[in-house]
Amino acid sequence: MVRDVDKPAIGSNEVLVKVIEVGMDGTDKEIGEGLYGEAPAGSEYLIVGHEAIGVVEDVGSGVKGFKKDELVVATVRRPDSCINCVNGQSDMCLTGNYTERGIKGAHGYMAEYYKEVPDFLVKIPDSIKGVAVMLEPFSITEKAISQIFAIQKRMIWKPHTAVVLGTGSVGLFAAMQLRLRGIDVFSVDRSSASGVKNDIFEALGIEHIDSSKDGIGSLPKTIGKNIDIVIEATGNPDAVRGSLGITGINGVDCLLSVTGGTSMESIDIAKLGYDMVLGNRIVFGSVNSNRAHFEMGVNDMIEVEKRYGGVLEKLITRFPVSAFKTYDVLNEKSRIKNVFVM
Repeated sequence: MVRDVDKPAIGSNEVLVKVIEVGMDGTDKEIGEGLYGEAPAGSEYLIVGHEAIGVVEDVGSGVKGFKKDELVVATVRRPDSCINCVNGQSDMCLTGNYTERGIKGAHGYMAEYYKEVPDFLVKIPDSIKGVAVMLEPFSITEKAISQIFAIQKRMIWKPHTAVVLGTGSVGLFAAMQLRLRGIDVFSVDRSSASGVKNDIFEALGIEHIDSSKDGIGSLPKTIGKNIDIVIEATGNPDAVRGSLGITGINGVDCLLSVTGGTSMESIDIAKLGYDMVLGNRIVFGSVNSNRAHFEMGVNDMIEVEKRYGGVLEKLITRFPVSAFKTYDVLNEKSRIKNVFVM
């Protein structure tokens, strides 16, 4: 639904941002289907859009460090009063009482303007202006990978091999970031590589594996190396189960997708426990990101563009905002990610 809203009036400590582009993903589709989403208190509607790039239009008198015409991306989650939130880690909130712009209790960015305080704005250099609309999902995998490396400080560790399950945008971002760190990456899904994905694999030296025939469990044998890192980004319960059995000695398995519904499977808990203990293996979950991960994402986007110019652009399909009235953009399947041009 398209509707008119007032241009926000900023206070002395706020920044007014004019939106350039807004990204749409599966979260927005699910909100549109009524699966979740929460309007701000007192509002009859929720402005969606949690991925956006914009340009500073105006700056409050008390704001320092921002000026008109600078490019910015806003983070998504806003903290509550728990110890993690007040220390800059709202992605690790203890209570669940946070808000999220465009998702939970706060309007998003799919409007001509939005206002924000400087703490939640990240500056964007011109070199990544065309792709920074994807910074929010890019930051999600930055967090996951930074946590993997933090966890593995338990030992002297130099990872060589990683498996990323899932080749949607999040899976591809994880593969890119791991390649930047010099790791051999195997991207896995249940199809043959073609089109945009194949272009990305070839450009970055990522090996693709079609698991539709032999299944995820065959990956250690197929790869023939100790798998140091597994990132599960499929949203498929079967893939989550499969990921538990392929991590190598001293390896770590990060569950990054949200699996819906119910899946009843038989798992040999005795063998799983045996392998986890004797192999020093770790499984953990990761969700959301904070400002530090957005800033990591800016640096890695710059590096991806420098080394593999044009690769990130391949993940974007652009539509005018008028497409809302004439086209079911969220169900467009020809590309991996959709972006509306405001």
